[in-house]
Formats: sequence, structure tokens, C-alpha cells
Amino acid sequence: MVAKIRKTLHESRTARWIVLVLASFGMATNYYFYDALAPLADLIRMNLGFSSSEYGFFVSAYSIPNVFLAMAVLGGIILDRIGIRVTGFSFIFLMAAGGTITAYGASDYFLSGGFGYNFMNSFLTSYSPALKMMSLGFFVFGLGAETSIVVLSKVIVKWFKGKELALALGLNLAIGRLGAALAFTLSPRLVYPEWTTAIWFGALLLWLGLIAFVVYMLMDIKIDRQVKIDISDPEDEFRWKDLKDLVTNRSVIYITMLCVTFYSAVFPFLKFAPDLLMNKFAMPRVLAGDVTSYLMYGTILLTTLFGWVTDNRGKSATLMYLGSALLIIAHLMFALTYIEPRIPIVLLGIAFSLVPAAMWPAVTKIVRESKLGTAYGFMFSVQNIGLWVFPLLIGLVLDASNPFYRSEIDSDQFEQVQSSDMYYTGNYVDRKGEPNQNMSIHINTTVFEGSMTGDIVWRETHMVTTGDQGEFRVQLGQGDVITNVDFSRLNPDIGYRAEIIISRRDDDIVIFDDEFSADEEQFFTGQIGPEHQRLFDNTVRGQIYLYDKDTGEKVWQEGARFYLESDGSFEIPMGYGRLAFADPAYFGLHEGRHEAEIIKPLNYTNAMLIFSLLGFFGFIFAFLLKREDKTSGYGLERPNKEGSS
Repeated sequence: MVAKIRKTLHESRTARWIVLVLASFGMATNYYFYDALAPLADLIRMNLGFSSSEYGFFVSAYSIPNVFLAMAVLGGIILDRIGIRVTGFSFIFLMAAGGTITAYGASDYFLSGGFGYNFMNSFLTSYSPALKMMSLGFFVFGLGAETSIVVLSKVIVKWFKGKELALALGLNLAIGRLGAALAFTLSPRLVYPEWTTAIWFGALLLWLGLIAFVVYMLMDIKIDRQVKIDISDPEDEFRWKDLKDLVTNRSVIYITMLCVTFYSAVFPFLKFAPDLLMNKFAMPRVLAGDVTSYLMYGTILLTTLFGWVTDNRGKSATLMYLGSALLIIAHLMFALTYIEPRIPIVLLGIAFSLVPAAMWPAVTKIVRESKLGTAYGFMFSVQNIGLWVFPLLIGLVLDASNPFYRSEIDSDQFEQVQSSDMYYTGNYVDRKGEPNQNMSIHINTTVFEGSMTGDIVWRETHMVTTGDQGEFRVQLGQGDVITNVDFSRLNPDIGYRAEIIISRRDDDIVIFDDEFSADEEQFFTGQIGPEHQRLFDNTVRGQIYLYDKDTGEKVWQEGARFYLESDGSFEIPMGYGRLAFADPAYFGLHEGRHEAEIIKPLNYTNAMLIFSLLGFFGFIFAFLLKREDKTSGYGLERPNKEGSS
């Protein structure tokens, strides 16, 4: 009788993919928290009083462990010495603890004198306790984050070695980047009713990531009892004696400098990108986060595509060259133009897919297999110097090039504004109190219901020119660009007529002209006449106009896409399209108790020029690398796969 062979947990396809889900979830929470605060940059400045340079210091605290403590090296040594489970739990715990400290440093409890406040206020008193506590938290988060990435990658190798390893590692990276994309999408939507909710949510995800790793540990203990899996690889060991050979290799220097300039022009940019879009393009926070996330969503697919190209067609040096050029173009668009910002974001996404897909495999052609671990560790360490320096530099540049203006109008002051036909007068001065004379500036105005913590009633942008004493005047409700209006505040005591116009070639067609009807959730419902039957069962794009039935005054205009049912009926959520016009008299701006914030948006021109300069240097290093390849014969332009052409 033949004994039945019992399958080990390692051989179970289901178990392996459960491990992949657990490890990838931990990776995604790491990426999520790293980017979750980027869409909150203006709220951090507003609520905690951070300057742009202080925000840059806070962001750069993440990279301090990798620059000054060499965690890229030490983390790997610790992992080799004490194993996956203890190392993973310890460093993922540090991530979660760091995220919690960061959120705590921004909380009302801490700011009102909670635990640790007096200590943080006892040294370096020129810096706020919130800045010191949050920077400590981000430092601890960074201390755990980078090593946890190494650990989770080792987890994948342990369970998938000899099986679907390449696919598993690719999915792990894709899910990690999905976490980053979701941070830009979700964080702006979690700022109500308390803006710190978005930070606490990210911290909560980190703790859930720790729980997921504990579940993995239980599976890992079981597999170690069943079979011994050797994942040690001498090639991954960091060798100090190999550094001399690396730093004397011109190709290694060129590709390392390309690495540091390229990543310094992308990751620090992402920390400021939502704020850039809100300031320069007057985008609402949610839209700014969504547009920034396009970069990450795009790389999930494009990196795989360009990886296939380098494997099967080659041209790695050319792709690095092209990616660096796109980086320059995208950042110059942000610096010097007002072009639709989705265009440079898409170009950045393509660049961020091209260069990594070509660069990391190219290292394997330049460096011998026995020195790959050392090469990657060296490149990673140098890269983190850039990730530490450039957030600091960008923050300093923003402060130096932006005399700041912010004014809060309390409810009593707002009554005075209401009584003066909604006019507000301010004075724009520099840090020395000197007036900024005859300067064209943008002013953003946000009106809140009741208090500054209330719901947003109205948001707009004014383009004004200061006088000889830096004075300027704006009329609230009459902005040059209206960016956000709460449609639910439309006066319900007035009858309205609605008109829907769609454009077809050279003609504008009125497909609806009748009484406006909306339910409690602000869904506009109606019926299109049979003369437009050709449009039924289709999604159409049109302009929606509302008029006062008695006076004929235009009250509202927005562009929207909506679906026409087979009988011509429709249901359109109002206030979610592209807002073109709103009359403040119909939305309660002239009455009731409100508070407002008036702020001059930051000018990002100089900061974006720095990112462009980084792209230029990356372009030069890519050019030098391609030229060096011709003489050294590394074959960077040849396919990675043997036999491909």
C-alpha cells in the first residue's frame, strides 16, 4: 500500500495567494500613509501654522533614517540575522506607531496641552510643538517603512520562489502603488467634519496592516514546521569592500545620479502636487487629489508594459533618455503655463513608468551578479539623500518666493461685509511689513457656514492688482472663477425654470425647457420630448441652466454628463458637474451667520523650475549613460531576454 503524500502549506496555491494578499495589503498601507498627507498640505499650514519650509522639513523627516542611519543597509542585516517574522513585526509596528504619533501631533487633544505637549514645547522653541511631534512621528514611520518593504518582498520570495515569483512581485508592487493612488483619492474626501480624520484613517490602515502581518506569521510558523525554505542569497548581502569598485565605474555613477535626480523630481513633487493644483489652478481639494492620483494609476499598467518592451525589444538607455525628457517638459508646463494640468500629470506618469522599467533591469547588465545587492543598496542610499534634501529645499523656495497673505473673517466681521454689499478690503505686505505694490495676485475666498469648521458654502478665486500700499478689494460672491458652491443651499422658496442645452457640431440644441424639479438629495429629474428620441439610451453632455421663474435672472450654470433613458427620462445630481456660474443671492451668502477665509495662493513657479532642473540633470546623466554604453558594451539597448529582438 502506497502512503499518501501530504501537501505542505507552501505547495498550496490558495495559501500562497493568501500570503500575497496579506503582504500586498501591508505594502499598500505603507504607500497609502506616505502619500496621505500630501492633499492636506494647505490644511496643515492653515490649522497648525506651518510655513512651507516647515512642511518640507516634516516631509523630509521620513528619509532621515535612510540617510543618517543607513537603514537600507541595516534593515537588510537585521532581517538576515533575526528572520522575517520578528523583523517584520517590529518594523511594521514602528510604521503603525509612527503614523499614530503623526496623527496625534495634529490632534486637538495634543494641541490643547495633551501628553507630550509641554516636553515638545521645552526645546527649539522657535518651532511649534506640533511640527516637532509630527516630524517625530514621520521619522518613526520612515524608520519602519523602508525595512518593512524589504521584509514583505522577502515574504513573497519565500512563498513563491520556484513558482509564480515574477508575477507575484509585480502584483505586490502594483498593489502598493494602488495604495498610493488611493491616498490622493480618499484623503481629500475624509477631511470632514474634522480635517485630522484623514490622518487618523491612514494610521488605522497601518494597524490593520500589522494585524495582516500577524495573520501571515501564523501561516509562516506552520510552513517552517513543515519544510525548510532557504531564501538566503549571497548576492543580496551589502559588501562595503565592493563600494570602491562601484564608485569607480562611470556607468554606475551615471545610473545612480539618474536615479537620485529622477526620483527627487517625482516623489517630492507628489508631496506638493495637490497643493500646486489647488493654488495655481484653483482646483477643489477632491479634484486636485483625483488628478494627482492619475499619475499612480497610470504607472500600474504602464510600468508593466514598458517592462515588457525592455525585456523583448531592448532600448533601455533610450527609454531612460525619453523618460527624463518627458519629466522636463511636464515640470516646465507646470512652471510656465496654465495648460490643462491633466496633460503634464499624464506625461509625468509616462515618465515615471519609462525610467524605472528600464533603469532597474539595466543595473543587472552593468554590475556583476555577485555585486548586485551592494549596487542596489548604494543606489537606494544615494536616492534617499535626494528624497531628504529636496522637500526641504522646495519648502524654503516656496517661503522665499511667496509673501504670505491669509485673513480669517469671523461671524461679526462677516456681518459687516454683508452690510457693505459683500466687499472686503485687505493689505498685502511682505515679511518685513512693506507693501507689495502694484502686484497682480490671485485671492482665494472660502465661506463657511457658522464657523471655520462648518460646511463650505462658497469658494471662489479673484484676480486683483494691489495698490501703492498693498491694498486690494474683492467682492465676495463675484469671483473671477467660482470653484465650489453648495447646491443644497439653493433658496427653496423660489420657483425655477431649467434649460438643458447640448452641442451638436455647429448647433446648440435645447433638449429641455421646463420647470425645475429636484428631490431632497438634489437629483434633478425630468423628461425629454420625443422630438429628441435619437438621443435616448445614450449618455450626453450638456449645459444645465437654472433661471428665476419670476425675474428671468440666471441663477446657476454647470456642465454635466448624464444618461437619457429609453423613454427620455433623466436624473442628474446637481452640483457635481463643472460649475460655470452661480448667483450668490440665491444661496444665502448675503444673509445668515458665516465665517470666511481669504488667502493668497502660493506661486509654485520657482519650485517647479527646480524640479525641471532636476529633470535636466537626469537627462544629461541618461545621455552620458547611453554614450558610455557604446564604449563599454554593456548592451543596454539589447533586449533583456535572450533570443528576443
